[in-house]
This record gives sequence, structure tokens and C-alpha cells, in this order.
Amino acid sequence: MVTSPEEMIPGFELRPAWRLDDAQIEADVIAFWSRLKILPANVVPEQRAKELIAVVYKDERIVGVHTASIERLDQVRARLAMLRSAVDPDYRRTRVSMALTLYSRALLERWSRDNPHERLGGLGAIIESAQLAERGKEPFWPQTRFILAGFMPDGRQIRISWFEEFRVDTW
Repeated sequence: MVTSPEEMIPGFELRPAWRLDDAQIEADVIAFWSRLKILPANVVPEQRAKELIAVVYKDERIVGVHTASIERLDQVRARLAMLRSAVDPDYRRTRVSMALTLYSRALLERWSRDNPHERLGGLGAIIESAQLAERGKEPFWPQTRFILAGFMPDGRQIRISWFEEFRVDTW
């Protein structure tokens, strides 16, 4: 039986944010980032908030955030939504991250299908979490459909989760 992202995290609320310019969600996300002090010094919170994909609320407080910038990855000849993920440390063992990833993937895949002129091929991620080191040995993560696509010069993994209907320019 397939479990939806919402069913994975009962008691939590997933909300879409991709290109919605929702002032309340943006303010809540900026408060989340400030509370956890997780944004790099050179990042303007208001600008990063414009890259929101989806968020997770628990008791009217954000506990998980996905943002992305659309970038071309020349090695695979495709534009990808380069995913950034943040989950409140108090909720890291609650499946919030997995539910948010599945929700964000479905949301962006629908958006890509509705906006074919954007040529968005899927999700991309640079894996930075040491907690994923053991899972990083697996070249394919079936639930999220992320495949190992290569490595950054510093050794971090590049992962891609292709959208089903997307076709790569091969020539």
C-alpha cells in the first residue's frame, strides 16, 4: 500500500509554496531560518524565501522547508530544480524530510508538466548531510527516485530525480 506524504506525517501539515508569493509562509520561513540560524551569511532571507517549494507546519510553526533554484546541469543537458532542505532538529526522526521530499517532487513535476516551455527535467541535490553517509553508498533511492549522478570536487554527491515525462536533449 502506497502512503501519501500527508499520511506519512500525521499531525503535521504540508503546504505548497512554489511561486505563490505567500507573504505569511515567507514570513514564517524567515522566522524558522532565524530561529535555527541556518542561512549562510551571504544569503538574503527575503530572496531565498522567493525560492520556496513547500513547507511543513506543526502547531502553526514551520518545522521543515524546501527551496530550489532552477539551474542547468551541463553534464546531463537538463535544467533541474536544485533542492535545499532544512528540518528542525527536534523533528528529524519523524519522517518530515521524506514526506517533504515526496510532496515537493510531485508538486514540481506537476508544475513542469503544466509549464513545458520551462524544460524542467527533475530535481537535483548536492548531498551535504553526514547523516546520509551510509545511504550514500546506495546508487539509487527508490522512494524518492534519486540516483547518484556524480560527485562535486570536494566529494559531495550529486543526486538527480528525473521527472517521468521529461526527455533529455541527446544531441
